[in-house]
Order: sequence, then C-alpha cells, then structure tokens
Amino acid sequence: MAYPHDTEMIQAVQLHTGVCVRPTGIGKDYLLKLIATHYDFVKSDDEIAAEEREERVPQRLSYSRADSTISIVNDIIHEAIRLRASDIHMEPFEREMCVRFRVDGILQEMMNIPAEKIPETTSRIKVMSHMDIAEKRRSQDGRISINEQGREVDIRVSSLPTDFGEKIVLRLLDKSSFDFNLENIGMEPGKLMLFKKAIQMPNGIVLITGPTGSGKTTTLYGVINYLRKPGINISTIEDPIEYNITGVSQTQVNPGINLTFANLLRTMLRQDPNIIMVGEMRDQETAEIAIRSSLTGHLVLSTLHTNDAPSAITRLIDMGIEPYLVASSVTMIVAQRLVRKICTRCKCEDNTKVDIKKSIGLSPDIPVYKGLGCSACGHTGYRGRTGIFEVMPISEEIRRQINNRAYASDIRSQAVKEGLITLRDSALSKLTDGITSLEEVVREISVIS
Repeated sequence: MAYPHDTEMIQAVQLHTGVCVRPTGIGKDYLLKLIATHYDFVKSDDEIAAEEREERVPQRLSYSRADSTISIVNDIIHEAIRLRASDIHMEPFEREMCVRFRVDGILQEMMNIPAEKIPETTSRIKVMSHMDIAEKRRSQDGRISINEQGREVDIRVSSLPTDFGEKIVLRLLDKSSFDFNLENIGMEPGKLMLFKKAIQMPNGIVLITGPTGSGKTTTLYGVINYLRKPGINISTIEDPIEYNITGVSQTQVNPGINLTFANLLRTMLRQDPNIIMVGEMRDQETAEIAIRSSLTGHLVLSTLHTNDAPSAITRLIDMGIEPYLVASSVTMIVAQRLVRKICTRCKCEDNTKVDIKKSIGLSPDIPVYKGLGCSACGHTGYRGRTGIFEVMPISEEIRRQINNRAYASDIRSQAVKEGLITLRDSALSKLTDGITSLEEVVREISVIS
C-alpha cells in the first residue's frame, strides 16, 4: 500500500477477501506500475490529484466567539460548495441556529450558531443577497453570485419568519458542475432510445412527471442541450431560471407584473419558436395553450407533479382538458425519481438483509451492495445520485383509452402489455446492477407503491 496506515482501506480489503491483511508500505509510482502490469489499468497523475483533493473528510464546522460574522457565513458557503451541497438550511431555535447541508438529497447537520450571533448572521446573508434587513415580518427572496476558485456559483436565498427568528435557505447552483448531457441522467439505453425518438419529433407534447426534487428540471435541460442547433429556435418559460443555456431564449415568470406561464406562452407563440419549454403546467389555461401549441406544429416540453406516467393523463383531464386534445397532442410521458449511488471507493456486498430482499420480491441469491463509508463519500456510503425512469410512449391503443376516459390503472395495464418498464422495475434494476443500495430502493418503492 502507498498509505499503509489507511485503516479504512485495510478494513474494506478484509471485508472483500475474508482474510487478515498485514499492510506493507510501497512507493506510489512503483505501486501504479504494478497495477498497470497486472490489471492493465492506471490512473493519470491529474486523476489521482483530483481524488486526493476530494478525500478531505467533511466534518462539523467549528465556531469561535472571536470569529466575525462575515467569516462564519463565508466558511459555511465555501464548505457547502466543496461538499457538493444543493441547499443550506439555517434554522433558528431558542438557544441556537442549526446549520444543515443537503448533500445527495439528505440533510446533514454541520454546525450550531449561538443565539446572540443569529441576528448578525441573518443580516449578513440578507445584505449579500440584496434583501431588506429591516423587514423581518415577511418572507423575502434574494440572490448571491460568487466565484469559488474559478467556478461561477449562483445562490438563491429565501427567508421565512419563525418563532425564534428568520429561517434562511440557500439553494446553490454550481454552473460548472451541472451536467447537460442527456446520456448521463441514468436512463437505460432502451428507454433513452425511445425518449430521443419522441423529443426529435417536430410537434407534440413530452411531459416529465415526478415530485419536487426528483430531477425533472435537470432532464429538461438535458433535452434542450441535446436539441439545440443554430437552425432551431428554442424558447423557455421558467420559474425560476436555474441555468443559462447558450443559444436558448429563457424567460422568467413574474406574476407581480402579470408575466404568468399562460401570458408568456401566448406571447412566445408570436416569436416563431420551434421548441417551447414550459417549466410547469400549473393550471388549465397554461395546459390548454400548450396543447394547442403542440397541435399547430410546435414541440412542447413541460412537467407535471404526478406519481407515475399514466397518472399524468388523468391529471390533465381533471384540470379540465378535453380527452381528445390530450390524446391527439401528448406523445410521451416520463416519470422519474432520484436514488443515491453507492460510493465506488467503499462499495461491498451486503448480505445482512435477506428478509427485506424477500419483501420486495427479490431472490435471496441475487447479490446487492452497500457503501461502508469512507473519506471520499463523507462516511455516508453514497456519492452522487442517478435517476430511475418510467418511459411511456402514447400508442394508438392508449390514445383510444384516453378518449374513453379510462382510469390510470387501465392505462398502466395497457402500457405494461406494450413493454412499459415501471419505476419499481427500474429501481430494482439499479439495485441488482450494484448502482444503488437496498435502503434507497425500499425508500423509493414505498413512495411509488
């Protein structure tokens, strides 16, 4: 070993091999040559350096009463960016303010700020985000733009009055780390082929469904990046605009001046678009305009909040859209969720949960995996997330069922007959492929079911 005192690595090797390990030190360069000789695999110096930089263990942030409020806030933001956090939650209580980071969808407590420092900390963040520091009775929204070691990071700030002060939530949008590649969202090759076929049609509606935080916007941005070309006019209506895409006209909703989804969509149709992305179909008016736009030669991309793909059909009809309009305009519905990926550094087989495997219909003989927890993943056993998908093309038989106002369960049965791979099956596939863990699949299956 290049690092014979790495007890975590020693334990991982012992778990994988079932034998006792006696470590012996060896030079890194010589070790890499041996690996290349015996396994035909070697990492570049840049890859090794990048991994070593990432191996800093995330710890609770320390606080000293001598520290200035400015340095405390800066440290919190910098550490959140380093740990790839998507959100920072700053929640005031009677004696302290709890600071938590959301990493890979899970909140982790990082530090506590004493009560006497809460007003200063809140005011500092409000000043940075150009909010009114004197207004404490109403919720406010703001924005911060920072440059972190050459990386442009946008931070959306939201304040909310509570019993013990203002709760602050910061949403971190790291432009450099955002992956616009449709190939990397986690969709299986067969589903991706069907999906690409639908989004390359000249007209129709493609809907992405799922709860808040399920990655719908990421998928839509991936679609836009895949489709954008100099000869195509792509326009979006968003609330808010999360990332700017070169060559795409993006407009943000502003109800205060009557820039609603519906009004913007009407105006956008006079701008000669080929492809329109509507951030969300929130009401009947927006849905009707979007549907009629698709029937007049536009490809429309949008989202809905439903649990699965077939439910999107009944949701549109419940909103007041005529079934014949839904049947003639919608070409594909994709439902999705996010699951955490097992850390590849500390991944090992999990033989401890036979009963749980049986409960979800998985044979006890099929191997599943888990992460032990190491410095690379912050001792969580997970690093990054991937999507699970349910891709449902609208066939002629399903169109007939929509016209007859069929129940979502009947549409689902027909889609399964036609080869639909459900969210549950997609999650189980990620499990048996060793991408995610049993706990993650059980959590998502319980929500889906």
